[in-house]
Amino acid sequence: MKICIPVIGKNVALVNLLADDFYKANFYCVHDVHANQHEVFSKTELMDRFGLDLRQGGGADVVKAIISPNVRPMAYKILVDNAIKVFKPQGKLVDENIRLFKENQLDEYDLSSVEETAGCGASSCSGCSSAGCK
Repeated sequence: MKICIPVIGKNVALVNLLADDFYKANFYCVHDVHANQHEVFSKTELMDRFGLDLRQGGGADVVKAIISPNVRPMAYKILVDNAIKVFKPQGKLVDENIRLFKENQLDEYDLSSVEETAGCGASSCSGCSSAGCK
């Protein structure tokens, strides 16, 4: 099982820090829970390897969960429609959130919490086509 986490950068000092937003991140850590190993990808590399819905390749190469401080309503819908769970982190450290994920200590987002964190509303949602945006 693989989980995907947006990170600040690709170097050693930045790969363990969560980026603030899944959609806006430039780098992503993909952690294989069973092998206890991870790879870091740029946004382009991630899309090439896993596809827009993170399921390209199928089988063991499918991302099953996301951990991100913020996720936009349309991204949330795409992820959930593709059976990918979205979790709220506790703190900014990737390693700590991976540990908490393995221990089932992270809360899952639901649609109402995604809209709240994304700031969905008339003034901030001009590019969104989600039914939840007003």
